[in-house]
Amino acid sequence: MKNLRLLLILAVCLLAAGSLAAQTYRGGIAGTVTDASGAVVPNAKVTIRNVDTGVERSATTDAEGYYVATELPIGNYSVTVEVQGFQTAVATGIRVEVAGERRVDITLQPGAMTQRTEVVAEVPLVETTSNVLGGTLERRQVEELPISGRDFGKLLVLVPGASGDPVGNTDFPGSFGLFTTNGNRGRANNFLLDGTDMNDGYRNLPAINEAGVFGTPATILPLDAIAEIRILTNFEPEYGRNGGSVVNIVTKSGTNDLHGSVYWFFRNDALNARNFFNTVGPKDKFRNNNFGYSVGGPFIRNKTFFYFGFEGQRESGAITTLAKVPDPARYAFAPNIVIRNLLNLCAVTGQCSGGSLLWPAPTPGFNFAGLNAIVPADFRNRVDSMIIKVDHNFNENNLLTGRYFFGNSTQSFPLGLAGGNNLPRTNTFTPTRVQLLSLSYVKVYSPTRVNELRVGWNRFAEDFLADDRDVFGNPAASLLLNTGVTAERDFGLPEIHVGPFSALGSSQFSNPRGRVDTNWHVIDNYSWKRGRHDLKFGFEFRRTFVSSFNDSNFRGVINFDRLADFRNGFPSGGLTVVGGTDRGTFQNSYAGYIQDSFRWTSRFTFNWGLRYDYYGVLDEERNRFSRYDPVAGLIQLGSPGFPRLYDRDLNNFGPRLSFAWDPWGTGKTVLRAGWGLFYDAFSQDFFIGQIPWNTFSPGAAYNPIGETPVFITFVTTGFLVPNAPVFPGGFASNSTDITQANPDIRTPYIQNFNVNVQRELWANTMLQIAYVGSMGRKLFRTSEINQSFVPGGARPFDATALLCPVVTPTCPATSGPFIVDEVGTTATSNYNSLQISFNQRNWHGWTNQVSYTWGHSIDTASDGIESVPNQATPDNSNNPAGERANSNFDVRHRFVWNWIYDVPKLSDRAPKLTQGWQLSGVLSLMSGHPYHVNMFADDAFDFILRPDLVGDPFLGASGPDRYLNLAAFRYPCTSAGCHYGNLPRNFFTGPDFKNFDISIIKNTPITERVTIQFRADFFNFTNRANFASPTLPAFIAQGDFQGISPGGTGLAGRGGANGSTLADPFNCITTGTNPGCFLPITATPDTGIGYPSLGGGGPRNVQFAIKVIF
Repeated sequence: MKNLRLLLILAVCLLAAGSLAAQTYRGGIAGTVTDASGAVVPNAKVTIRNVDTGVERSATTDAEGYYVATELPIGNYSVTVEVQGFQTAVATGIRVEVAGERRVDITLQPGAMTQRTEVVAEVPLVETTSNVLGGTLERRQVEELPISGRDFGKLLVLVPGASGDPVGNTDFPGSFGLFTTNGNRGRANNFLLDGTDMNDGYRNLPAINEAGVFGTPATILPLDAIAEIRILTNFEPEYGRNGGSVVNIVTKSGTNDLHGSVYWFFRNDALNARNFFNTVGPKDKFRNNNFGYSVGGPFIRNKTFFYFGFEGQRESGAITTLAKVPDPARYAFAPNIVIRNLLNLCAVTGQCSGGSLLWPAPTPGFNFAGLNAIVPADFRNRVDSMIIKVDHNFNENNLLTGRYFFGNSTQSFPLGLAGGNNLPRTNTFTPTRVQLLSLSYVKVYSPTRVNELRVGWNRFAEDFLADDRDVFGNPAASLLLNTGVTAERDFGLPEIHVGPFSALGSSQFSNPRGRVDTNWHVIDNYSWKRGRHDLKFGFEFRRTFVSSFNDSNFRGVINFDRLADFRNGFPSGGLTVVGGTDRGTFQNSYAGYIQDSFRWTSRFTFNWGLRYDYYGVLDEERNRFSRYDPVAGLIQLGSPGFPRLYDRDLNNFGPRLSFAWDPWGTGKTVLRAGWGLFYDAFSQDFFIGQIPWNTFSPGAAYNPIGETPVFITFVTTGFLVPNAPVFPGGFASNSTDITQANPDIRTPYIQNFNVNVQRELWANTMLQIAYVGSMGRKLFRTSEINQSFVPGGARPFDATALLCPVVTPTCPATSGPFIVDEVGTTATSNYNSLQISFNQRNWHGWTNQVSYTWGHSIDTASDGIESVPNQATPDNSNNPAGERANSNFDVRHRFVWNWIYDVPKLSDRAPKLTQGWQLSGVLSLMSGHPYHVNMFADDAFDFILRPDLVGDPFLGASGPDRYLNLAAFRYPCTSAGCHYGNLPRNFFTGPDFKNFDISIIKNTPITERVTIQFRADFFNFTNRANFASPTLPAFIAQGDFQGISPGGTGLAGRGGANGSTLADPFNCITTGTNPGCFLPITATPDTGIGYPSLGGGGPRNVQFAIKVIF
């Protein structure tokens, strides 16, 4: 407590002392006033006027002729300078950008003040006073570039150093997050909307546009409501929370003129090309309509302004998936009445039509790598979003701004996780509601001292439920299949595995689950210009409270070795999870900083500062965290010796240094460099919401202890009996896997550093060449601490004689029954890159941004939890350094070009036809992401193993159906025992990505104030066939375990529980047999991750739109 009191005292002192535009979503104007001889002019009156609203701000030049105005709303400005003995000078055409300072130097001419000298200010692209990297996306880019799905997230990867999944998913596979920057993880981004928190504190993703059913955004921030987006990397101490980037989004405000738009964007499968994998039958169904309107204007001219925007989306269609299905004749009749009800469930329940919920029939004449059915999986999506903003100027020194966003959606999509299902009518249903509220008050004490207070609140509510929950209800009542569920949220069919065929029922791996995530954010910033120092001070507070449940596997999983066993209702195994999973977790965090931008000379600026971040220990309202003690067993939070989930970390001081040097004083060439220490906020789902890859291990809040302990019960061998419990119990609660937090968790930190040169090549054209690097330490990862120290040996916590389900190197036959996963901060990362960017504004009608990044990201874990295999947990937790390899999100080469071209008038005749044409586009070229070949050790997906690499995996490989030769791999066991496979992590690189989107736009004036716009957007204009990683949609490239011969090679299928032979569609884990067996790619990038058509990487899609602008 003493340390915490010292921290609070320090924060109060910082707050009292003061800062320039800390964490600002506004901007500033600064400059020097000189006379014709170059001498500085002190005590000149400077008036900064917003030409859109008429609001003015006054300043006075100091003894060095310098003036500054901070916390200016972004927009268009003029600067007027008046002083006795000189003509009045007026500079116009000044655009203030978010989190940027526009430099406007004024030269006065001798004469009377009544005389006026007016100049149009140049738009500087070279930054001469700071070393913040990243980029700005202006209103024109946001509104006029082709953006599939009208999703702002697809714009964020247009800046140097940024990379992401080419689809534009809001859950980037390999590192959860929207995108990555400079080798930082996908969760290491801080999203701000109008300067206040837009983060979902549960997962460290943006609350708006975060995914519903995996890839598809659940809500939309209307693009017409965005004034500007600034992506900052290597930022100064005023920004914190994360070490990757700050995404600063500013929404539009009203002006003195009424303005707005009404629009409709339309897409239809009739306009689209055929999906590469849908070679027969009709094209994938697809309909998408985005529609909305916006209006902004004055309540009181020059004083009070409003803006309102609404956007709706109605989407429906089908995803092409490939499946392995049996001939319907083989299961037309079932002797077992429970299975017979399943086969005839539509007739039995009266709640559906079209036969059973089981497999579709094989597609005649189709066979792709053992998959024999092209399956259209239907989906639907309804989204409504609105935003309202009010700005009130009490006077030029007092500004109050309020903004409210509301988004609501319902989605039904296939959830393509491992063990999930893309078959028809087994979707995941996701209702989502997002609300964000912010208030900002700016007080100008003097031209050199400004204070701003901001308060933000956001609430993210989302559930993941089985889509058949409301259709079939409790299967015990409707189908006589008693899975033991009693809560309505857990109703629906269990997940059923039958031999080698595609699974039935909705995914169990991450639903049912849900949460309500509430975040508070308070910031106070004070800026003070003192001589050549621009000082900034500030204080920040965040609170996150999450009310959640995680009923993963509560509906149960039932396994059948063969189709005949299924028809007879004779399962070989299965499991369900029981207990209470409602939890309430919270965290309080504090930060304070001091920063100085020191103009050493007119050509050299030195920036330094210090930030302190304290991330409070995650807590649960009823102490329902726990951990395992080898002597006492499971102990609950609050027990003696367990006062908190992990120890507090109080030494998170982050110094940052940078400089900008204009060696010739022309403002055309600048050398910049910087270094800083940045800390990353914790994600709550590391501790309470994992998507498990073994039986049930979702976090330290769900261990088998407390009032309603969570544990596994297994199916026993025997026939299914009507309404008899399928899961009568069998193993005690200590058979459940355990997850806990390492008590020595420390705050992850990243060192970001760079050296760069900017050069103005000619007017409005700039080239930047930069070296950018980063080093991450104490990063989150998960380790299996109950792993044997030698393959096949005893484990540290073996407490019973119960056997592991499968003999593996980490779980030998003599071991205990459970896994102990521990979340800790022992991972590391390194990143080095060359980044080249070319920016051009309004050059003969062209606006261009071109960036190329060569980068290499290496780490020992790419996220904190194993939501994707090889992401967080080592193959051998006793050798975590052996995981050092290419990051899951590593992209070696990335080239992006976005452009807008205003076509000159084609003729003076028929101006409504020959004028107003515009072209825009985005070209993206990138190398593939790393991926890995794994093995499921049994049919229940309980264990994932790495095989031995014993041959050439590329021998004979060609095309998506023969992508990798599986004959090059071998199961890592012999008759003498098992060992860890020799295949390194992320050894392979997936397919590259090439995509060209283009828009053709025609603007036609109807009246002086009204313009109608028609546009056609072509996504993947060249219809280039892009392919998802072989790990998608299942997230795992696998060859199933097929048995062990004395020599260690894979043989025929291993014996099933009933003496049967288990078939495998690959059957390739061998040293020499079946050399023609290959791992296939089965999906395009958009469908591979669950963002069909609207995501990037699919076939050519065409969108038409009409917009009325006034």
